[in-house]
Amino acid sequence: MNIFSKIQKQEKLSAGLKSLYLHKIAQDIGGSLVGMFGPIFIYVISGSLEFVLIFYGSICLLYILFVPLWAKLLGKKSMHIFMAIGAIFLVSYYIAFYFLAQANRIVWCLIFILILVALLNRLFYWIPYHIDFSRFVNKHHRARQMSFLTIIVSLLGIVLPIFSAFVISKFGFSVLFLIAIVILSISFFPIFFIPHTRESYSFKYFETFKKLFSKKHIKTNLAYASDGFQSYVGALIWPIFIFIILKGQYLEVGLISSVVVLVSCVVRYIIGEATDKFNKNKLMKIGSMLHGLGWIFKAFVFSGLHIFLVGIYHNFTGILMRTPFDVLMYEIAADEGHYIDEFTILREMSLNIGRVLMVILSLVLLLLNINIIWIFVLGAAVSVFINLVSKEEFYLARR
Repeated sequence: MNIFSKIQKQEKLSAGLKSLYLHKIAQDIGGSLVGMFGPIFIYVISGSLEFVLIFYGSICLLYILFVPLWAKLLGKKSMHIFMAIGAIFLVSYYIAFYFLAQANRIVWCLIFILILVALLNRLFYWIPYHIDFSRFVNKHHRARQMSFLTIIVSLLGIVLPIFSAFVISKFGFSVLFLIAIVILSISFFPIFFIPHTRESYSFKYFETFKKLFSKKHIKTNLAYASDGFQSYVGALIWPIFIFIILKGQYLEVGLISSVVVLVSCVVRYIIGEATDKFNKNKLMKIGSMLHGLGWIFKAFVFSGLHIFLVGIYHNFTGILMRTPFDVLMYEIAADEGHYIDEFTILREMSLNIGRVLMVILSLVLLLLNINIIWIFVLGAAVSVFINLVSKEEFYLARR
């Protein structure tokens, strides 16, 4: 009996969720092969942290501006069709990365292509994915079913950073991108076994921004913006920070990352069980406070041992915070009924606003010649706003 049959027997996974699992696992493996080495690659070929920030920040800013327009397409096709298109753009993204690695320098036409296909991937993929996941997941066991998905990917993720670092060291980034392209292409096929679902986006372009900043929804949107802020500190600044500390030793970066993932797998399952049984807001509050301290600790990292110890602590507290936070997100989405797509789009816009703010503040620190480690302190301060998320406050269907 394979692992999916065991999980399905224990958790009674819907057919839609099983297909979504298969697709997402394959896609996460392909994406995780590059993972933290993506920003490092852009940093290496550009030699500039500012360039990394502007590159990723521009994608987020364009997403905020275009997603309300794109949302009008939602009623035209089933969600799985949009996901398939998004998956094609993700493969295109890594193909452009491959050619950039072959050039081993900044090629502006490839940079513009990367920004464009990354934007299209986010537009076509993530809204439908979150809508379908909200539809298919078991409402009584959301946390545990989410944890199973993440654990499966994480178990494979134990070896992926080491494998990726080995490939980079021996063959270069271009070979790593080729392997990711193959795996991401395979992840395309399970999408067509996902049941057909449709949504119809009802907000106009400027109405979307009005809802985004309305007093009625501002607390929950601020929570998602803070999540976007601190997650981008971890996705962009932290990998480059440890790359510099370890003096560009890819294998050391991969080894430490793998061991941290190994410890995190056990913790994630325990937290998933606890989230279904205990008060989610209390778990999230404890997790966000401890996670905020982790950002402070990261500002004082000076060696590989520090990276390892702080990484384990921050992953543990991140799981404690994120599991109930993400479960609440899917609970709110499921409760919205017809307005599930409107909620999902407002959430995604809030996340990207937080990411853009992180990029802007980091660029200000660099422009003023202030040590970039202060962005970790800002991440700690911002993380407390995650607790503002509320099922009662954010209820679009009530209108």
